[in-house]
Amino acid sequence: MTSSFVVDGQERAWSPMLLGPGSHGLRTTVDRVRLAEEAGVDQLWLGQNPDDHDVGVMAAGCLAATTSLRVGTAVAPIPSRHPVAMGQLATGLADLSGDRFLLGLGAGHPFINEFVLGLPPVPPVAGMREYLTILRTYLQEGRVDFAGAHYGAHASNAGAYGPRVPVYLGAMRPKMIQVAVRQAEGLLLWLTPPRYIEEHVLPVVRETCAEIGRDPAAFPILAGVPVYLPDDHPNLYADLEGMLTQYAMMPSYRHVMEASGHADRLAGGELGREMIDDLAIVGDPDEVAARLEEYRAIGCVPLPAAAVGAAPLQLDGAEAFARFAKAVCVG
Repeated sequence: MTSSFVVDGQERAWSPMLLGPGSHGLRTTVDRVRLAEEAGVDQLWLGQNPDDHDVGVMAAGCLAATTSLRVGTAVAPIPSRHPVAMGQLATGLADLSGDRFLLGLGAGHPFINEFVLGLPPVPPVAGMREYLTILRTYLQEGRVDFAGAHYGAHASNAGAYGPRVPVYLGAMRPKMIQVAVRQAEGLLLWLTPPRYIEEHVLPVVRETCAEIGRDPAAFPILAGVPVYLPDDHPNLYADLEGMLTQYAMMPSYRHVMEASGHADRLAGGELGREMIDDLAIVGDPDEVAARLEEYRAIGCVPLPAAAVGAAPLQLDGAEAFARFAKAVCVG
């Protein structure tokens, strides 16, 4: 697995950042993205929550406001957008930005898909296979004719032979990781500590790459991890425990936490600092750099995450954000 990528024929180190949704809106997000580019961040990934602006609109604003930054979605949930519509969005953003757009997709969570959005249930792995088949054909071949059990499409793409759109897949369990290796350019992780990646992600990537003849060194794995400078967040550990407790209510994240050695803490209902420090990074810039290096040492790219806004776990103000961007930028 690589910790670099090629731009304009030159290999460069990754300096990515994940910017989650916040409470200040799109204009403030765009202002912060400019600061990230100035600090040396060269990939900016945008999160999507059901109560925030559409991530495609956010990506368009960030791409228009920057000159060299690559902007991706981490992740755009597939249930709310048909694969042809997703392809139209992706080709439009790639054309707008001169091929600086990265499309990160995910299956979403049953509660959001079925309760919040009122959509019928779709088997995540089978649905993702069909979705990517339609999307990749639409993007690369200019015409798709496909009728599956969950998705179908008969459409043409006028921009198919223009900008190339790299597709990344959010996945944490073996079957979805296999789909990522077989049908995507890279893998996006979230809240997966190094132990989980070493024991449950990398073996699946290597095995699947061997099965299809793909070089694992050319398959990037981006590991999203929340990062905090303590001075910016009063009551940090109490707030983090609350956030991680909410994530533990979702089966996929609870599986990761348990497989990472935290089953007893989850069963007891008190996460504690040791578990929080395993799932998130808290420290001064030197401590942050050392923790991020742990991810690079096992063969993946750390993706430090922050949110913009006035809530306890968000960065409020341009000065705090600029300080954070400099602390996590490794380019």
